[in-house]
Amino acid sequence: MSSVNLTGLGANQVKNTTSGEMVEIGSLWREQTVVLFFLRRFGCQVCRWMAAEVSKLEKDLKANGVALIGIGPEETGVKEFKDGGFFKGGGEKVLLHFVQKTPADNVSLEDITKALGISVNVQAGEKPQVKQEAFVTSSLFDTGI
Repeated sequence: MSSVNLTGLGANQVKNTTSGEMVEIGSLWREQTVVLFFLRRFGCQVCRWMAAEVSKLEKDLKANGVALIGIGPEETGVKEFKDGGFFKGGGEKVLLHFVQKTPADNVSLEDITKALGISVNVQAGEKPQVKQEAFVTSSLFDTGI
C-alpha cells in the first residue's frame, strides 16, 4: 500500500454543497473516523452506482461513530446527485488506501468494514453492465483531415 500524506491532503479545502462554505479536508477527520469517498463526477453513472453501494454501509458506519463523506471534483451534477439520493453520507491514520487502476475497480463493502473493524450485514449490488453496441468507434467520425 502506498503512503498518503495526510497533512498535505488535509490542508486542501472543499466546498460544502449544503452550506456553500469552504471546509479544510483535515477537519473532517479531526474529531471522528471517516470514510472519504472520492467521485470522478457527480453525473457519472458508475460513480452514482458506487455511491449507492457504499451508502448501504451508512447506518452501520454511523452506529460505530464513522462518518461517510463524499468528495467530487466539481459542482456540475451535485444537485441531481443529491436529489437522486445516490449517497447517504454526510483518526489520523489511513486504514485502507485504494487507488483505482481501471474504471471498473472498486473497494468491496466487506473490505471497507473490515478495515474499520466493524461487522455489517449488507449485500453488494450487481455492477452496472454496459452494452457494447452503446459505444460508437472514433473511426466513424474520421474526417480525413
